[in-house]
Amino acid sequence: MKLENFKELWEKDHQELPEISLEKQNEIHSPLEMIRINMKTEFWLMILTLPMLLIGFPFATEDFNVKTISILVAVLTLGIIIYFYSRFIKLYKMLKKTSINTNYDLFNLKTQLLVSKEIYISYYISYIPLAFVSSLEQIDFQFNMDYHFAVFVVSFLIAIFVLFILIKYWIYYMYGKYIEDVICLVDELNGVEVEMKQRKNRDKTWFERFRKYFIKKFGIKGNILNTVLWFASAYVFIIVFLTIVLLVVILIGAKLDFIDLHILQKALNKGN
Repeated sequence: MKLENFKELWEKDHQELPEISLEKQNEIHSPLEMIRINMKTEFWLMILTLPMLLIGFPFATEDFNVKTISILVAVLTLGIIIYFYSRFIKLYKMLKKTSINTNYDLFNLKTQLLVSKEIYISYYISYIPLAFVSSLEQIDFQFNMDYHFAVFVVSFLIAIFVLFILIKYWIYYMYGKYIEDVICLVDELNGVEVEMKQRKNRDKTWFERFRKYFIKKFGIKGNILNTVLWFASAYVFIIVFLTIVLLVVILIGAKLDFIDLHILQKALNKGN
């Protein structure tokens, strides 16, 4: 009797898992392909923008301590980038090789994508303390001069705002929406249909429409071009907008004698 039960359990454990239809596999393949394309795009953008790591480095300062801290920040930032993109490349390779033939494969894929998304968000959040130190670099770590604290606070808030935009929009349009598509498809195969309807009814943005055109026209280079154009434009818009806001605040403050423009200029020049 025990032998028969053992045999039954053995056969149950080794029976073939239900396979996913080719139609559903093709539906899942589409968002996965976009994730891979965007990963490749981001990797090359990272390579091209890596020299920007030195932006804000205080080359002119004679303060040894400031230079030392700046070097440490640059090295730490580079270390974070190397660590993250090593995992990034592993995920890319996994997505290229992953199988989506069974429900188990889909569950594993869903888990990997969700975990990777959280790691990706954590990667950008890790820049908050680095932004804090970089903001201190703007004032040579000195709060003893007029307006230095204000310069530090404004620099830090701008950095946080840019990071917020990156996390909210960059992650979503590059990966988040496609991860949602995969999850919706996996859930649909397991009897959940509500989110699938939301996915189908979701409107495409101009960014996505242009991306589709550029990819069709130029392939991966088109995706890079579209991404650079849109996010560079957004970056310029944010900087211009914040600059205008700051100028208005400064002018109003100067008009009301709350701000001394001469002292503020000295603070912005780090007292040099």
